[in-house]
Amino acid sequence: MKKITLIMIAAFLYINAISQNADTNYWSLGGVTSFTFSQTQFKYWSAGGDNSAAFSALLNVHADYLKDKTSWKNNLDLGYGMQKQKEAPFRKTDDKIDFSSKFGYNAVNKFYYSGLLNLTTQFDDGYEYLDNGDSNRVSKFMSPGYLLYSVGIDYLPNKEFSIYTSPLTGKSTFVFDKDLSNIGAFGIDTGKTVRYEFGAYIKTELNKQITENLTINTKLGLFSNYLKDPQNIDVNFDLLASFKITKFITLNFTAQMIYDHDILVLVNSDTGYKGRRLQIKDIFGIGFSYNF
Repeated sequence: MKKITLIMIAAFLYINAISQNADTNYWSLGGVTSFTFSQTQFKYWSAGGDNSAAFSALLNVHADYLKDKTSWKNNLDLGYGMQKQKEAPFRKTDDKIDFSSKFGYNAVNKFYYSGLLNLTTQFDDGYEYLDNGDSNRVSKFMSPGYLLYSVGIDYLPNKEFSIYTSPLTGKSTFVFDKDLSNIGAFGIDTGKTVRYEFGAYIKTELNKQITENLTINTKLGLFSNYLKDPQNIDVNFDLLASFKITKFITLNFTAQMIYDHDILVLVNSDTGYKGRRLQIKDIFGIGFSYNF
């Protein structure tokens, strides 16, 4: 928990410092940080109910530069949440580290020759929970970790929206944990720590203030591996909607959808059966928030 807090604070202070000194004619800087906590407690309550506690924190910041023929877009998306029900230990509800940087040079009109670097992983260990009470550790920091690197063409009609296409994209999947590597988790060959793929990639991004109080940040990434089953498209969709109620109270909705043909997820907790499925996560909360 300490490293999560330190990373979030450091990232927030860094982006905020840049925003105080940047030339606003060329930089588009900002983001949102939020913390939500809830608790429910019962004692001799005739209608029944379970004691519970939950918290979640998020930090989404961007630093985008656009001047003359040069474009540079940076985004950091962090999230972490936990929940406790009755006497059970805390369980994760959110865990995400997503950093991307895209640099471009104008080719013609709104089109840029561009290079993209994107790293995604998580802070903490992840578990799958069976109905019999058992749990299995299925992930941890950099297990998996995904590094995507590519060159292509970026269409930038304005500072808020972009469409990036690349026919030359490398994707590395890391599983540094020995136990997970030995079972071939996340499409890694058994006993290996890295899997390399090469293919085509498309990414769209929108960071827009819809109204004075409502801000939308959304990303969609599509990847096809030339080397194996190119018809199986990896999909990663992120959405953050932030509605400011007061200066420091904000309603946040985050959603993420992932499909990766190489990842097997728990489908039946009774039998332990795993299969390929569209992974969906959404979080809705209201709490302390600061937009900058």
